Amino acid sequence: MVWGVALAAYVAAVFHRSSLGVTGVDATHRFDINASALATFSVAQLAVYAAMQVPVGVLLDRFGSRRLLITGGALMVAGQLCFALATDVRLAVVARILVGLGDAMTFISVLRIVTFWFPGRINPLIVQLTGTLGQLGAVLGAVPLVALLHHFGWTPAFLVAAALGTTVLLLVLVAVRDTPYRESLA
Repeated sequence: MVWGVALAAYVAAVFHRSSLGVTGVDATHRFDINASALATFSVAQLAVYAAMQVPVGVLLDRFGSRRLLITGGALMVAGQLCFALATDVRLAVVARILVGLGDAMTFISVLRIVTFWFPGRINPLIVQLTGTLGQLGAVLGAVPLVALLHHFGWTPAFLVAAALGTTVLLLVLVAVRDTPYRESLA
């Protein structure tokens, strides 16, 4: 169950990460920008994600997977809320930065859970399953999010994205533990 909920957090992270890619044309209209300005959103998100890899590793060693999944999930929810309500390009960039920060904390935290919860001989299989199944988030971003966007509009679609993230965040709070042992990492 712990791994399943952590996997759901990774699916949600991939969903949040890919939500801009499938809504790019609509974003150009919402923010009245061209493709070059739209690329700023993705570049900001990816640059923050990349820059955070080493700091996240240090934070993971210090605070553990559960805390990072909670923090990352909260950052992504905040980012999607900002993106839902943003009408200004600067706020939209800040929103994507928040998504990138939260996303950077997720996959590595799930991998650490795999390390603690599964015997070493099956770790490679579980890691591969995690990466593969996590990509379901991109499917959720591509089909349902676009349908929501075209049927209900920008703000409701991204509010639903934030609600999805909040639901997963609550599951993490309830079900995820760093290790199967009583003692905590932090």
